[in-house]
Amino acid sequence: MPLENPSGKPSVSILICSRDRRVDLEKIVQDLKAMDSIYPFDIVVVEETNDPRPIAGVRYIAHAVKNLGFAHARNLSIAQATGDIVVFVDDDCQIKEGWLDNLLRPFVDKAVVGAQGGVVVPEGTNAIGWAESLLGFPGGGVRRVVDSGGSMQETMEVSTLNSAYRRDIVQAVGGFSHRLKWGSEDYVLAKKACRHGRCIFVPDALVAHRARGTISGIWDWFVRRGRAEVGVVRSREYTAAGWSSVLRSSLLLKLLLICMLCLFFSMGWLYVLLLFLPFYSLLQCYRIWPVWRRSDAPFLSLILVPIVKLTMDLAADVGRLKGILSD
Repeated sequence: MPLENPSGKPSVSILICSRDRRVDLEKIVQDLKAMDSIYPFDIVVVEETNDPRPIAGVRYIAHAVKNLGFAHARNLSIAQATGDIVVFVDDDCQIKEGWLDNLLRPFVDKAVVGAQGGVVVPEGTNAIGWAESLLGFPGGGVRRVVDSGGSMQETMEVSTLNSAYRRDIVQAVGGFSHRLKWGSEDYVLAKKACRHGRCIFVPDALVAHRARGTISGIWDWFVRRGRAEVGVVRSREYTAAGWSSVLRSSLLLKLLLICMLCLFFSMGWLYVLLLFLPFYSLLQCYRIWPVWRRSDAPFLSLILVPIVKLTMDLAADVGRLKGILSD
């Protein structure tokens, strides 16, 4: 049913897609129901499960576990939305005070078609999780929030873990691409939406998103991201993302080129081995230092940034190779 809207403000459908995180799902639904907002909103939950358990007070859609990907679930949620604006938030997020009203503030401008909110980490996050966020993952992490200086900024980078779009724009661009099996469907949708108007980063529309917090978890995550990157190129859904961008992003390819150059010098391989890790570590710490000192991250997270970044880079390369060879 359409939302009652006596206020005249745009109506909102908050969309949550979930799998295997029932406790988190119920917690965020509870928080959303208790949330104060000047906007009329309803909640749509799409859960991938073979054990459907409807949640009171939301529009609940269950679909069987068939590993059809993120795009399939997100499109199911869009099909059930009735709001003028659709808001996406991950099931393992904690919403901060004023989150929804802040996220929707840019839509006063009719030229704005989408918005991305800020992403931080919850209390109790370990140093590895903080390092992820300092490096800008996911959704820009605390790095993006700090770099913004608290000001809204135009962007083409919008992650569905904390975002909003005009529903008619999502429908106009055909929703999320089912061709992107491994992810990046939100990355591509943002690029398509920006052809119709502006997207805005809103740093004070904050959610705390649970970090992976382990090297193994980060490895699996970035292998999938690497495969998703190859999937975007092959799909041709966003032509600016080509093979050249994949090659430029590859750490292994850069190392290979350096090693080939070193072959022209005696003991070239040894120089690479001796100099790469210290140089790489100092470079990463230098890049993150300005963000770290303006954040609440512990000092250990800064020390761990090179290890986490190296894990991300190598895992993404493994994912790219898997995408090229087997997908």
